[in-house]
Amino acid sequence: MTDITNTIHLFETSCNTLSKGKMTADSDIYEISTPLSKLSYDNEFGYYVAAEDIEEQIKDIVATHDYDHIFAIVRLRR
Repeated sequence: MTDITNTIHLFETSCNTLSKGKMTADSDIYEISTPLSKLSYDNEFGYYVAAEDIEEQIKDIVATHDYDHIFAIVRLRR
């Protein structure tokens, strides 16, 4: 979780630095504690987390915010 948080903060800083202050990025990080019950599958790329796979866990958060993008970072275990 620390690595993810540090990477997101680096992204925010980099957007501002690389654009010379003309672009900003603000991020919120939420940890989903409910295990995912399914993953989507693509013949070319394999398993991945699709929007419908995490919809139940994030719908209340999304409903109360105006996000441009949502990224799901998942650690898969065997």
